[in-house]
Amino acid sequence: MNIELNEEQRMIAETAAQFFTTHAPLDRARAAGEGGFSAALWREVAQIGFTRMRLPEAQGGSGASLLDAALVCEAAGCRVAPVPLADGIAACRLLASLEGDAAAGILTGIAETPVSFSRDPDLAQLILEDESLSARFPGGETVLLAKGGPAAKLHEAAKAESGILRAAWLIGAARQAIRLAAAYAAERKQFGQPIGAFQAIAHPLADSITDIEAGQLLVWRAIWAVACRREDAAAALAMAGWWAARASRVAVRRALRTFGGYGLSLDYDIHLYFLAINRAALRDGDPDKQLAVIGDFLWAGRQTTLPDAGEVGLDLGMGPAAEAYASEIRQFFEAEMTEELRAFSRDSSDGHDPGFHRKLAKAGYAYPDWPAKWGGQARSAMEIIALSRVFEQYRWTRVPIGTTNMGARMVMEFGSPELQAEVLPRLADGSALSCLGFTEPDSGSDMFAARIRARRDGDDWIISGQKMFTTLAHVSDYVLMLARTDPAQTKHRGITIFFFPMNLPGIAIQPLHTLQNERTNITFYDDVRVPDRYRLGQVDGGLAVMASAMQIEHGGEGYHIHHRSLAEAALDWAHAPAEAGGRPIDDPGIRAHLARLVTHVELADLLCRRAVLTVETGTATRTDGPMAKLFATERYMQDAADLMALTSPASFFKETNALAEIEAKHRQSISQTIYGGTSEIHRGIIAQFALDLPRSV
Repeated sequence: MNIELNEEQRMIAETAAQFFTTHAPLDRARAAGEGGFSAALWREVAQIGFTRMRLPEAQGGSGASLLDAALVCEAAGCRVAPVPLADGIAACRLLASLEGDAAAGILTGIAETPVSFSRDPDLAQLILEDESLSARFPGGETVLLAKGGPAAKLHEAAKAESGILRAAWLIGAARQAIRLAAAYAAERKQFGQPIGAFQAIAHPLADSITDIEAGQLLVWRAIWAVACRREDAAAALAMAGWWAARASRVAVRRALRTFGGYGLSLDYDIHLYFLAINRAALRDGDPDKQLAVIGDFLWAGRQTTLPDAGEVGLDLGMGPAAEAYASEIRQFFEAEMTEELRAFSRDSSDGHDPGFHRKLAKAGYAYPDWPAKWGGQARSAMEIIALSRVFEQYRWTRVPIGTTNMGARMVMEFGSPELQAEVLPRLADGSALSCLGFTEPDSGSDMFAARIRARRDGDDWIISGQKMFTTLAHVSDYVLMLARTDPAQTKHRGITIFFFPMNLPGIAIQPLHTLQNERTNITFYDDVRVPDRYRLGQVDGGLAVMASAMQIEHGGEGYHIHHRSLAEAALDWAHAPAEAGGRPIDDPGIRAHLARLVTHVELADLLCRRAVLTVETGTATRTDGPMAKLFATERYMQDAADLMALTSPASFFKETNALAEIEAKHRQSISQTIYGGTSEIHRGIIAQFALDLPRSV
């Protein structure tokens, strides 16, 4: 996976941003009115060469890629530039591909007479009727440009190109609308506080900036799919178009409401974004109609002509190494997973089988990303994602591996050589597991509010208190524990992290069963004597250890895999014969419903892989992980509830394996928005670090 723009692409984006900042002040959008068109700006856009940028140099262009054009359109959207740039770029390519004086004449005069693919009283419109391609001018004059199948295919490809460029424009516009709202919310005060400190203001904005970040990745993914001529490219274009329209409209409504009554005033710029985004998103009607198109591309054999994307430079796939590794692991599961193990498998700790876990460890599939010195293979982030998805394909839990991995990683980074030598070989060979002792009854997701006490006694620590939701404590050999060592310090400063055995005297475990048929635990620590060698990091320096641990937990991928298997179950149900005859997938409405689900899965996948990749490359921001976790779990919960309703009442009775899985994931999905930090915690992080809003009160 590569989502870094190259130097030339960054230069294109910067040039476009500078141009539209200079030539498209918001007064131009205001002067354009409801029609949203500035003839003067259009001439300047044509003069600089943006409309012809996708043409070969021999035809006056620069041979730009579809991604290059998307970067320019995103910059135009940021300023809600009142020109039909997306249509203009695609129309120029179409006209340059046609023979005859009519098309050449329109292309020559493009700076004076812009061309669109949608009905607009100020623009010429390219229309296709009975395989006849014509240009219809504002005065009603119609000029025939070409006839026959080739012309129809060129028009089809140009409309697809225009659609993805418009999606990029919407992403740019929506991102700027959210930024305007955040800047206002950081300054505007009410009740003695900036309104951005209130969750009712900050959290919706955090949701929308997350949606827009996901949307940009989906636009890029669609362009990459076209460049690679992937089978799902047409569906990917439709997904990006639908999501950009939907997410941008939600974002600008939230942004406008952040301004309160001032947002309704024409003196404030935010209303310009509201009008422009809705105009662009609704030009071809209700965006939700695209869901049926996505469904037809994926499951009804619909086809279309794709544009030529050129060289985009990005790679939004898993990569050949990860694909090969996944194939290798599938072979292991096919060979080693007996029918008894398949029947035994569970999503939770109840699915842990010590014997099979040791087999996985021996084969190198338990912790393959560990450094070689600790028994790993230093596998890449994408290879680990591929591995986790194979585990989910066979419905084999990685919960024990996940909790153990976090503890082991902290020991590698912060443990003494003595502690590393004691515990890491046991964890690596699968003979030991570890659990997480973070949450307490009164602190919930605010782990730094922990009250469990660790007081120094010579070379030991005496730990007393209680932890909640200590999953796997009943089968674990060690616990990664957060404890308060100095109550006099602020809550973030007075904590220390330990990694110690669970068989020490004074530890008691009480089972706690949950809605999702999962056993977790309440753990009690009654004056447990822990030698100092089990301490990680500095005394009272637990913040540094936990920051490293949270990079692992907040990545989102461990939660996203359940969303993918929910989609698999839904498709299994949809392709199975129904009692009344036919299959659910044959119903266009069902296909549209499933299209929404798989688009959400795709968006979550992109955010989660970005979060994992940026950690590996050292380019992670404070919000990459929270965005991935928030989006993946919230959409998973929403989709599980929707599917439960769609398949009811049969889903209540678990009439098939697929329906039983949908029902189980309906219950399980709620927990995913709570584990690893609640959605509200992540929204607060996103609001603070992505939007520069005050910390929530």
